[in-house]
Amino acid sequence: MTILNFAVQLLSGAMLLLFAVRFMRIGIERLWSSQIRSSLNEGSSTFRNLMTGTGLGFVMQGSTAVMLIAAGLASTGSIPVGVAATVALGADMGSAFAVQFLQLPVSALGPFCILVGATLYLRSTEPRLRNYGRTILGLGLIFLSLSVIRLSVAPLATLPGANAVVDYLNSDPITALLLGGALTLVMHSSIAALLAALAFSFHAPLGISAGLGLVLGANLGSALLPLWLLKYENARSKAVAGAVAGLRCIFVLVCLVILLVAHFSGLIDQIHFATGETMLAGHLGFNALLLLSAPFCVRLARVLDRRMAMDKELLPADLPIGVADDVGLAFPTIKRQLGNMLEIASLMLNEATGPKPDRERMAGLEKRMNATLASIREIYAKLPATCEAELADIQPIIDFAIRLERCGDVFAGKFLNLRLEQLQGEYQFSEEGKAEIAAMVQAVHQAVILAEETAWTGDVSTARRLVRHKQAVAEMESSSRAAHLARLRRGDHLSLGSSNQHLEVIAALKEVNSKFATIAYAVLEKHGDLRKSRIKPSHPDPSPVI
Repeated sequence: MTILNFAVQLLSGAMLLLFAVRFMRIGIERLWSSQIRSSLNEGSSTFRNLMTGTGLGFVMQGSTAVMLIAAGLASTGSIPVGVAATVALGADMGSAFAVQFLQLPVSALGPFCILVGATLYLRSTEPRLRNYGRTILGLGLIFLSLSVIRLSVAPLATLPGANAVVDYLNSDPITALLLGGALTLVMHSSIAALLAALAFSFHAPLGISAGLGLVLGANLGSALLPLWLLKYENARSKAVAGAVAGLRCIFVLVCLVILLVAHFSGLIDQIHFATGETMLAGHLGFNALLLLSAPFCVRLARVLDRRMAMDKELLPADLPIGVADDVGLAFPTIKRQLGNMLEIASLMLNEATGPKPDRERMAGLEKRMNATLASIREIYAKLPATCEAELADIQPIIDFAIRLERCGDVFAGKFLNLRLEQLQGEYQFSEEGKAEIAAMVQAVHQAVILAEETAWTGDVSTARRLVRHKQAVAEMESSSRAAHLARLRRGDHLSLGSSNQHLEVIAALKEVNSKFATIAYAVLEKHGDLRKSRIKPSHPDPSPVI
């Protein structure tokens, strides 16, 4: 009965910790998500990305949450896979700092955080204050969950046979590693597993070899957990998780070999620190050394992304048998295919703006885009004329899919040719021109995200934001054109030699961005919100709704 009581209390503490972290993470995302996204781009340095990941890992009290966020941004093309992998790698260091912080006597702040956070969250009507309350309340619940974990572990050392188990772990670091990995996977948190192991080490004669084995196991479980959580995501998400997991597993194996040599040679007995202190130092040192592999992690993520994307391009875009003939499945199937087209468009933009665009891969992506549009047309053609409601809902989706196919033509045609000419040295942009184009590319990535959300949910507020974003990009193009002409007037030779190319690139980006925004006009039109909102002028330019 004592074992059952221990298991229930320990797992309930772990679940409370997971809930508290998720609750706090939602508040942080709602408060600062735009700043986080804007700080992550292709131009940001590896060191800056590592520090951003470290800060997020510490603030969100765990690396898994940051990994999911970074992989999600990479999956939509908002940030490159290399940047996402670096941020996730830094988050592991932030998680190590969080373990150090939670060992400090800060639990007394828990009731105060719960009081303040709950008051703001429940009493405030202003969304920003409510999110501050959510964040503070989540921190208080984290402190509370740690108290539950510590109290649940304390009686374990007094159980009959506990000393025999501890002696076995002390003699076999590999078993300790497997136990640490299993705890992490069961609790879905390396922090929870490490805190439980640390609490146990304070009440039982756990040796340094076993303690370090548990630390390595927690790090191994932390590497494998995101792979499981992202198993149904796209190739870019898996590439981010795979790169970080691969490096962490290699580091775990190397450290395990060193630990075994030190254990069996007696060197481990020369350490005169307490087991808990050694575990904390070992965990911090492991993740600090892991940061040194950041450049290799970036390259590995890019290699995995290319390999997985190439494998995915071999998959057929055909519809399952019978789907095109089932009216009830028409609308969800078309929306699913539309999501595929948006993902392909994002991949094409990434490839065209990448360091070494591949013409063959772009051609393959364009074929997938055309095949997906053909499947949408097949479903639409088979809808009976009597389904007026379905036709009214599907028509804007069909129109949007046609525009997406046009975006693919632009990326695989004009845009790709301009990029290849640039790489061949036929022209060179000025530094100001590069910055202006990079900003527009980032804005188009954001448009893809907003377009996908608008198409799936039909949310009016998201549609309005997408239209405003489209107008902002149009202003970016106009400003870039004016700045380029000003550079010509100053006699800038680089701008003079690449004038046509600069104007064509920003015009192409403006064109595809405008086409991504057309789904927003359809949603606003459906809800009767288009003219009232004054987003669209009284005599609108017909170009956005071609």
